Amino acid sequence: MRSSIDALRTTLTIAIVTALTAFACASDPPEAPEPDIMSGEFAGAPDWVTRGCSAFWGDDSPAKICGVGIAGGSRNLGMLKTAAQGRGRTEIARSLDLKVKAMLKDYQATTTGGEEFGTHAADEQHVVDVSKQLTEIDLVGVEQQDMWVSNSGTVYVLMVYDAEKFQEAVSEMDNLSENIRRAVIDRADSSFRELDEELERN
Repeated sequence: MRSSIDALRTTLTIAIVTALTAFACASDPPEAPEPDIMSGEFAGAPDWVTRGCSAFWGDDSPAKICGVGIAGGSRNLGMLKTAAQGRGRTEIARSLDLKVKAMLKDYQATTTGGEEFGTHAADEQHVVDVSKQLTEIDLVGVEQQDMWVSNSGTVYVLMVYDAEKFQEAVSEMDNLSENIRRAVIDRADSSFRELDEELERN
């Protein structure tokens, strides 16, 4: 008799647990999909925010180096704008450093001794020295072209430095030899365009 009662209790317990589990499963709402944070961040963003300056001007624009500066975490729009501008200028300076070194290496490869170059070690040092001078040019010609504020309050600023302003700055440097000055000026336009194409591919 006692075993029959125990069996009945076990059966009832299983039935109750099963019913409660089914009720809980039926009453729980389906899980909502996680919000796409990045999609929300860039909703309504101009193309240059993610694609660079060619998206702003088109392919036929003058050769330019662009930097997108980003700043967030504050309600002070003026402070965020200044910070974003500074970061955009820093990005341009880094890109300019790479292109100047590439221009000088190209010039070195087409030069065979003479006034500009002598031994290989001296050539390399000369390239380093001139590169430092050129990349320390004050980026006075860098300008803000556009600004956009995301839904989260993050400020995006498009800063621009074009080849023409760079060429003008180089032509005013009196501590460069005429050959190097001319080589850099002649290569600036194509180098700026190549850099923009590389950034688009990345």
